Amino acid sequence: MIVKIVEKQQNEGQLHDDSSDTEYRKTGAILVFLPGLGEIESLARCLYDKGTIAGNRAVCNILKLHSTIPKSDQGRVFEPAVKGTVKIILSTNIAETSLTIEDVSYVIDTCRVKESRYQSSSRIKELVTVWTSHAAMKQRTGRAGRTSNGTCYRLCSEEFARDILLPQTSPEMVRTPLDELILQVCLLYEQRRDEVSARLKSSGGENKSAFPPGANPLKFLSMTPTPPQEKSLVQSCRHLLEVDALKVVNRGETEVESDLLYRLTPIGYHCSRLPMDAKLAKTLIVGCILGVLDNALIIAASLSCTKSCFVSGRQLDPIDVEARDSLIENGFGGRDWPGGTVKSDMIAVIAVYRAWTQQKDKKEKFCRNHALNYLALREIDTLRRQFLDLVIDAGLASRDDLDDCNMAKQDALITSCCLVAGLYPNICTLVRPRKGGPKGGRLLTKDGDISRPSSSSFQRKRVNAAAENGKDAYAIYHAKHRTIGAVGVGGQRQRPPETFLSEVNFVSKFSLLLFGGQLELVKNAIIIDGWLKFKVSDDSESRKGSAIDNAVLILSLRDALDKVIIEHVVETFASSEEKSTMMKRHKGIIEVVRQILSEEGS
Repeated sequence: MIVKIVEKQQNEGQLHDDSSDTEYRKTGAILVFLPGLGEIESLARCLYDKGTIAGNRAVCNILKLHSTIPKSDQGRVFEPAVKGTVKIILSTNIAETSLTIEDVSYVIDTCRVKESRYQSSSRIKELVTVWTSHAAMKQRTGRAGRTSNGTCYRLCSEEFARDILLPQTSPEMVRTPLDELILQVCLLYEQRRDEVSARLKSSGGENKSAFPPGANPLKFLSMTPTPPQEKSLVQSCRHLLEVDALKVVNRGETEVESDLLYRLTPIGYHCSRLPMDAKLAKTLIVGCILGVLDNALIIAASLSCTKSCFVSGRQLDPIDVEARDSLIENGFGGRDWPGGTVKSDMIAVIAVYRAWTQQKDKKEKFCRNHALNYLALREIDTLRRQFLDLVIDAGLASRDDLDDCNMAKQDALITSCCLVAGLYPNICTLVRPRKGGPKGGRLLTKDGDISRPSSSSFQRKRVNAAAENGKDAYAIYHAKHRTIGAVGVGGQRQRPPETFLSEVNFVSKFSLLLFGGQLELVKNAIIIDGWLKFKVSDDSESRKGSAIDNAVLILSLRDALDKVIIEHVVETFASSEEKSTMMKRHKGIIEVVRQILSEEGS
């Protein structure tokens, strides 16, 4: 169809016969809506085929438009085509409403789009290709002929569109995680409860039985116009219980999960006041306590950023990629870093962000020479500042004591503990290859998924190079994604679905024991959440006594750390003297943690 449109313009003399008095055309551009970057690349290769006029680069200028494409390349789509040429733009739905290209005269709509889907049971995010909605098709049609007459071609029949396509895109609430929304519902309950209590107290009343003992977010959200599935709500509540953001107040009164009532914990209260994913909010809270707030802010900002700060693609200059790898290897948490070496995607972000901020007026050039995304780093910087204001507004830190909140900012090992506390239970273990089997390692998640690091992860090479023998290795990750696979001719599957983990961070076993899930002592081993098993000594009789001693010490230190976290959160608005005494006590406990982590790595 693209070839036909170009040939039509050529045969009718439109390539040169333009009303413009300049050397540029005002109309005639072709905008093609495709689901994703893969389809854009595939179509571009087809168009470059020398067998068609579209492959003649002297006539056709093929441009790509996608969220991951650098801004400098995106800006080219707004430049008018030179007379005698046709501008062909291959775009995702980013061109649907976000921008207007004035010289587009033709729109080819594949009626397909990639949408996020979320499986609450496995907490897996999927990016699937689906049919678009009538509302989206109308928006795409409007892209043609913004300044003159235009034509839109839809690659589906009118009957199919009428009978199959939805009127509107499904609401985000039914296809995304609900943790943050549930926290907001519980916060509203707490605020309402305080209002009622204050009113009763001022009026001399004492009867509070009319007010429910807890919030029921499942019942509340089921009354929305398009309610999410109950199982999604239940799974989100379970996850918030795991991260210690919620507690159940009527567990013994009902066995029906949808009837449970919830209250915010002290950590949950602060998480609800930070407008972000609960895991990231907890990362910031623990970052304040461990003295690595600035590092935690960079991590939270990076994970909230819409784009990665690392540029990927086959067209990258190998010299720039090598410079970036060297920056990470020799920067924060790198090979010889005094604060410990940590193999982690998020530690790598901290390293490049720190180097970027030191460039002053040469930031863009620095990004070009190190395969970094300048806009992403600038967005991380903006979000970091905003998150700092939110942390201060929540009372977790103040402008006057930021030095105390960053006393360990050079410590990569303590920063990795912050990651564990925030991202747990997103934990996986390294599965080494078996003799005679496929080469390379895999990552086994708590849910039993055999996964690999995503293509953008710096830990991908490490996992792929895993040998048959070696030490146990554990990692924390941010999110789990699953591809839908590929189907070939005749319906035969060419590539099965795969599960990938994004932002993979290898961590020590002691960071998991001290900041992970619930601990249980079974014989000579400590088990986390009934899944991860760590031996504290061998099975010999002579060492059973020392095994028990080691286990008791670990459990005692873990108990002390839990109290430190709760105490810090609860005493947010304590006096300066009380905070000073508390900080001294906390520093002593954190120093013990630092010593244990250092000895493990030595």
